[in-house]
Amino acid sequence: MGIGGVGDIEPVWQYIARASAAISMGQLDEAELYAKKALSTEPSLAEAYILLCDVLEKKGKRGEANLYYQQAVTSQPFNITLTGAYAFFLFRNGQVDDAEVMIRKTLAIAPDHAAYRTFYAVVLQQKGDLEKAEENVRTAVTMDPKSSDAHSTYGVILWKKGRHDEAIKHITRAIELKPNDPSIQLNYALVLESVGKLEEAAVHYQKALELRPNWPEVKERYEKLKTLKDDPKFILKQTKILKDQGKIGEAEVIYKKILESNPNLNEAHNDYGVFLWETKRIAEAEPQLKKAVELDPNWVTAQYNLALFYTSQGRFSDSEPFFSRTIELYPNFPDAHFWYANILFKLNKGVKAEEHYKKAIEQKPGFKKAHENYGHLLRTLGRTKESEEHFKKANT
Repeated sequence: MGIGGVGDIEPVWQYIARASAAISMGQLDEAELYAKKALSTEPSLAEAYILLCDVLEKKGKRGEANLYYQQAVTSQPFNITLTGAYAFFLFRNGQVDDAEVMIRKTLAIAPDHAAYRTFYAVVLQQKGDLEKAEENVRTAVTMDPKSSDAHSTYGVILWKKGRHDEAIKHITRAIELKPNDPSIQLNYALVLESVGKLEEAAVHYQKALELRPNWPEVKERYEKLKTLKDDPKFILKQTKILKDQGKIGEAEVIYKKILESNPNLNEAHNDYGVFLWETKRIAEAEPQLKKAVELDPNWVTAQYNLALFYTSQGRFSDSEPFFSRTIELYPNFPDAHFWYANILFKLNKGVKAEEHYKKAIEQKPGFKKAHENYGHLLRTLGRTKESEEHFKKANT
C-alpha cells in the first residue's frame, strides 16, 4: 500500500481513526469498541483515554467514563492533557467543586497555559467568585491576547459585575477573532440585551442559530426577544439599566418615546417621575408621579413613591394621604409604617405616629431607626423611661 494508506499507520492510531469516524456517523457502539481497542493497545496514550471517555459520555455512561478518567489521572498525574480533559468532563456533568480541584492541579503543572487559566475563570464564575474569576481571565488574556475564549469569558464576567461597556469591548474582540463561534455570538447577544440594545441582540441571537440551528434554549430566547423588543414594560426595565450606567440623556429619550406611544402606561409615568426626581428636576417629576397614581389608584408602588416624593420636599401634609393609602393597600409594609409615623410626628399627631412606629417595629424586628425615632417621640410625650428603652434598642 502506498504512502498515507492505512497500512502505514500504527495500529493504535488506526483504532483511534476508526473510533473518530464512527462518532462522526453517530455509530457510538462501534466507536466505543475501537476506542477500547486503542486503549488496550496503548494503555498510556492520553488521546485513547479521552476518546473513550468522550464516547462513553455521549452514550450516557458517565459513571464508567469517570472511572476511566480517574484511572488515567492516577497513573499519569502530571499529564495536563488528561487532567485538563477530566476537569472539563467534571464541569460539564455538574461536579463544579471537583472540576475546580482538577483544573487547579493542571495549572500547578502548567501555570502559563492560557486556555486552562480561562477555564479556571469559568469555574470560579460558576461558583460566584467573580473577583478571582476576573483576576484569572485577565491573566489569560495577557498570556494570549488572541484567545477568543479568553476575551469572551472576560466579557461575560465583566457583564455579571455590571461593567457593561468593558464587557462589550472584550466580546466584540472575541467575535473579531472567531466570528463563527455560536457561543461567543450568544454571549454578545446576552450582553446587548441586558443593556437595552435589543435590535443588535436579535442579530447576534440569529447568528448563533445560523451557526448552530438545533439550539433550543437560544431559539426560545430569540423568539421571546422578538416579542419583548416591542413591549414597553420590558423597554422600561432596560431604560433603568441605562440610567444606572449614567446614560441619562439616552434614558430620557426612551422614557419620552414610551410615553408618547403609551400615554396611559402608569409604570412609564412612575418611572419617568422617579427619574426626574433623582435628577433634581422636581417641578417636572411631580405631575408624572401624580399621573401614575391617577391611572392606577390601587398600585402601591405609585402611592408610596408619591408619598416619599412629598416627604423629601418637606410637604408632610401632602404626603399623609398617600402613606395612608399605601398602608391600606399593603398593611405589612414596615418601611411605609416608619415613614408614615415620621411625617405624623412632624405634623404633631403623636398618638397616630406611635401606632405606626409600633407597627414598623412589630413587622421588622431590629428596625433600629424606628426604635430611635420612636424614642424621640416618647421623649416628646414625656415618657422618658420608655424612650430610653428604645434608644438602647437602637444602639444594640
